[in-house]
Amino acid sequence: MENISNRALISRLFSSANQQLEDANFDNESWSQWYQVVQKLTRPEKMVYVIVKLNQTVTNGGFTEFYETSFGVFAPEIIHVLNEIKAVATAEIVSSSLSVVNPTGLLDEAYKEFVFNVQLSEQQRAQLYAHDVQYDELQDHENLENLLGEYLQEMVK
Repeated sequence: MENISNRALISRLFSSANQQLEDANFDNESWSQWYQVVQKLTRPEKMVYVIVKLNQTVTNGGFTEFYETSFGVFAPEIIHVLNEIKAVATAEIVSSSLSVVNPTGLLDEAYKEFVFNVQLSEQQRAQLYAHDVQYDELQDHENLENLLGEYLQEMVK
């Protein structure tokens, strides 16, 4: 197999995942259809998709945007993937943001249904902003691109 950089590997997997989502022609108003399409991706594609989407939305508009654009549906999977690639500090931040948005601890389908159309209060937004700051501070300590890329490189060997 060719030698490929972490960035190129992640980019290829993300492009493939994104193309499959575009081709799937699912109802954007249905969390379960979107979720099912993502679940049909290969394991590496799914890992890349959820981590890239986390990073894009949090970098762009913070955890408020992450949850209000419905990507929070994948928060439990994201936490699992982050722990798997050894991005434990990032996993902890996402996990603690989850308790801000889901204080009653809903699980599985009930959680996904709730968070898909969540409307955050000003208090929740303020709490999530603190998580944004923590996430931004991790950039120099826990590089998601390197951790994910190295994990994927081992996976494809």
